[in-house]
Amino acid sequence: MHIGVNIKEKILNDVKMAVKEFEQRPDIRTKFGEPIVGYADSRNVIFDMYFSRTICDHPKKIYRPGNTVVVHFVPYAPEITESNRGGDAPSEEWKRAFIESMWLSMRLNGVIRNALETVGRLSSCTNTPLDWNEELCRETWSHKLAAYAAGMGTFGPTGCLKTKNGFAGRFSSIITDGQYADAFEPLSNEQLEEIYQEIQRQYRIKGVKGVSCSQEMINACPAGAISEDGIDRKICQAYCKTIDEAIPSPDICGKCFFYE
Repeated sequence: MHIGVNIKEKILNDVKMAVKEFEQRPDIRTKFGEPIVGYADSRNVIFDMYFSRTICDHPKKIYRPGNTVVVHFVPYAPEITESNRGGDAPSEEWKRAFIESMWLSMRLNGVIRNALETVGRLSSCTNTPLDWNEELCRETWSHKLAAYAAGMGTFGPTGCLKTKNGFAGRFSSIITDGQYADAFEPLSNEQLEEIYQEIQRQYRIKGVKGVSCSQEMINACPAGAISEDGIDRKICQAYCKTIDEAIPSPDICGKCFFYE
């Protein structure tokens, strides 16, 4: 069997074991679902599009020789996701899951890098949880955009990524010199432009043709950041800073993720 298949199996098994061990810690209250691991080729032209449109750094900017982005997603348990539906503020379970899943993601990055070392592969982390750009109202490296390139899901309401195991949870990634991603589909400039526009629409970026927000989504936002024609990211960020000053990501709130 090709070594690439073996190491991918080892990575997934090691990630699953690490999640179980993390849940058993006495200081951890969050329960998680089944993790997913995906692989994206850094030569995929979708990364060139991300970089040229300044919506995400290129893997090669972060690490050379970076041939494959290894993305992992650990979903929250269903009861945590449902606890955040409705109400005028994120639930305590959701807020705790946001913090504890961040600790878990750093642990999983280490687990994956250790697995890669067993076959002589080099790797690098992509960013730290604190790499938040307040001017852009986002990270300069996006795990979700990398996950999209890896075929792990599609973008949903206000920029969440819908995977086969749900949208609520924690994405993270590392970059390795190993080549483990499946062949990627060649994309024309027109296809790349449509992908870009679709991402902008799903993120509900104001001023983009076709952007609209439902009344349910508008009502769900405790910050009043959402209107019919999109989301004011500065208002959203300011509210999220009242929940987590260091990482004011929409994921710390997540109230709008439930509504198309």
